[in-house]
Amino acid sequence: MHKPYDIFISYATEDEEFVQSLERSLRFLGFKAWFAPLTLQVGDKLLDSINAGLIASEFGLIVISPSYISKAWTSYEMDVLHRQHIEKAKRLFPLWHEIDKEDVERWNPGLSGIVALKSSEDVFSIADKIAKVISQNAPVRGITPSYENPQWRFLQGRGELVANKVDGGAFNLFDAAEFPDDHFPLYIYGGLYSRRDIVIAVAKALFYASYDELRLSAYRKDRLIVLCESFGFDLGDPGFDAATIV
Repeated sequence: MHKPYDIFISYATEDEEFVQSLERSLRFLGFKAWFAPLTLQVGDKLLDSINAGLIASEFGLIVISPSYISKAWTSYEMDVLHRQHIEKAKRLFPLWHEIDKEDVERWNPGLSGIVALKSSEDVFSIADKIAKVISQNAPVRGITPSYENPQWRFLQGRGELVANKVDGGAFNLFDAAEFPDDHFPLYIYGGLYSRRDIVIAVAKALFYASYDELRLSAYRKDRLIVLCESFGFDLGDPGFDAATIV
């Protein structure tokens, strides 16, 4: 039976920005990673949650960096993944991040013998190589399209959610952007969204789609544009590019 997670990512917190971009690329390719910022919930017992993730993942990815080899906590994850690799034939992907083979050999000769990925490559290329191994080089992988995801539709301004219960009042992205301050943060599909997060989604929706597609009146559109400007997103600026908003 397929496990809940395709891959467990073990990494040092100092490398989180790089790992986040890799996780996003894997998710774009249709794979689910156990990745601490996404998977750990407030109140979780850290060790219990990590152990559950290690057991519930088909593959392991170890992002080996100078920060990684200096920590005791990451060594625990690495030891478990390496043992699963040896005893249960769990496929392991070492990824060398700002480190070379000699450093890895001094730290853990056993891992240095496994063919490694290198972060000097493009992140999407790394994710693609991992995806090909996980899918056993299948020429076609069936992936649920983003437009089937209610969260994606909502954040694109193309769908609605209901408030607090299954028969609650319906609201869309543009309604949410104008909620009173005491309505924030919004909890949507396991994540918290500030008003700024919602306004970013509004700015991207207005930038990429026509107002007819979004079914916005001219008055509503103008009001939302002013709201976006108040957060520093000037859609009327010829140099504005929604893809650069983070």
